[in-house]
Amino acid sequence: MKLKLIVFTFFFISMFSCSHKTIDITKEKQVKQLDSLFKYSFKNDLFNGAVLVTKNNAIVYKKSFGYKNKQTKQNIDENSVFYLASVSKQFTAMAILLLKEKGKLSFNSKVEDFFPEYPERLKQITIKQLLNHTSGILDNEYYKLINPSNDDVLKVLLQNTNTKVDANQFFRYSNSGYVLLATIIEKVAQKNIADFFKDEIFTPLQMNNTTAIKDEVNNLTNMAIGYSLTGEKSSYKSSVIGPGGIYSTLNDLYKWNLALNQNTLVTKETLNLAFTNGNLNNGKISLKILGQEFGYGFGWVTQYKNGKKYVNHDGSVDGFRTLIKKNLSDGYDYILLTNHGSKLPMTEIINSIDGILEKTNYQQPKIPVINQILAKVETKDFTGIYTQIYHSIQENKLVYNQRSLNSLGYRYLKQHKLNAAIAVFKLNTKLFPKSANAFDSLAEGYYNNKQYELSKINYLKSLELNPANENAKLMIEKINQL
Repeated sequence: MKLKLIVFTFFFISMFSCSHKTIDITKEKQVKQLDSLFKYSFKNDLFNGAVLVTKNNAIVYKKSFGYKNKQTKQNIDENSVFYLASVSKQFTAMAILLLKEKGKLSFNSKVEDFFPEYPERLKQITIKQLLNHTSGILDNEYYKLINPSNDDVLKVLLQNTNTKVDANQFFRYSNSGYVLLATIIEKVAQKNIADFFKDEIFTPLQMNNTTAIKDEVNNLTNMAIGYSLTGEKSSYKSSVIGPGGIYSTLNDLYKWNLALNQNTLVTKETLNLAFTNGNLNNGKISLKILGQEFGYGFGWVTQYKNGKKYVNHDGSVDGFRTLIKKNLSDGYDYILLTNHGSKLPMTEIINSIDGILEKTNYQQPKIPVINQILAKVETKDFTGIYTQIYHSIQENKLVYNQRSLNSLGYRYLKQHKLNAAIAVFKLNTKLFPKSANAFDSLAEGYYNNKQYELSKINYLKSLELNPANENAKLMIEKINQL
């Protein structure tokens, strides 16, 4: 039984910083440490992409690593184009800020002000609530769509009368809400959202290699190809614009970040609203993750820590992972773009960067469990997946995730790498011995490998852990008939 994998573009863990024990360090040493960090990360298959670090708009470190196309051996450079995924949300928020400064809408404007024909449950939602994900709109139907357009998402949103919208009660990350924002922008500006981005943001900032226009995306010659966790070309195609949809480069994002810092597009007062945590009926937005507390402004995650203010947003789809993070107190900004997104240990690399920039102790990132598994599979060391990695996890206190391991196992199953799939599923049952799903997946691996008795044993174990597992019952019956 496959775990239902819903890919949220959730980014909060990328804000975790290391402890602040100040040490003496020169700028030259900072650069050397950054270079050491990224060379180490590239060597160990943790980072393949482009990175830029600035201090008060001056470039501190800028470098690219690896191939944008493995087949042609073309190197990534500062003009290689990456899909930004949810980093696009800050551009959608900026579009709203631009229209607000022109007096064409306000943050308290309601959906019914633009679309009086929309269902009652949507009419009272405000632009501010859409911006900071407090509208109550869920993404349940959104994630059922395959390669949807904005019109597809909007159609589902308008037709799904069973969806209860409870505005301003909770923070619920909503891609659908940002599609609705894009629809409002188009209504007010009287132009397509992709054209608005181009005319009002990309062209004025001379972001010449940035676009959300489909025909332009299809004709890009410097595109970085996204690669999945197991190295295949990503089949992801962007269609929805607002929550995502933008393609850009390291150089162009430097221009974007510079425009933010210099208030080129909107005033400082207006931009600060985007960097300010939003409100719920019972107080501020408060997201507590692994001991850290975060808020959310307009297209930006917010955080106060150790007397400093940070904002960031990352984006993630199969193959691509992107991040822009700003230390507003110290003037440090950095941008990460990778086309091997699933291999990037974002939290650990961000911890290391923050440690270097803020002159605190830092450690090089550990090689994640999944990366270690991938290396074992390349050498066909299937026993090593189960035994050595399990012991490594225990000894080094490495972080592992049941869903990620299960997903990797099914990738191998789909590729007909049955021994690898079984080894990963077996490891998952060892790490999660009370998971009915883990044993169900292992049973499926054995079944595909025609090891029917082992398959039955594991389906029975899954059924013991979850008597309601209908899939296990059906498969046991099927095996008995064999």
